Amino acid sequence: MKLTSIALNNLDRIHPVNSNLRGKPENKGFSQLLKDTFDEANLLQKESDRIAGQFITGYPVELHQVMLAAEKADLALRQTVQIRNKLLEAYKEISHIQI
Repeated sequence: MKLTSIALNNLDRIHPVNSNLRGKPENKGFSQLLKDTFDEANLLQKESDRIAGQFITGYPVELHQVMLAAEKADLALRQTVQIRNKLLEAYKEISHIQI
């Protein structure tokens, strides 16, 4: 059995999930960044509900599409909860600082 090495030239085929990462970064405020993150999580949840509803009512939707949409929504929700937890920790830490 012949083994082939992994070449670094294959890395150029990997594209970033967010194409905004290339080029000039956007100058968004922290609150806008949070709002965008929460909006995206909400959209993923709605899309998951829509696809699951189509699957249940008999539309031609594959099971793997339903599962993929549900996992994306779950991951976005867990990310949102972690952001909230970190913000609460930071708030508590700041509130205990004596001036």
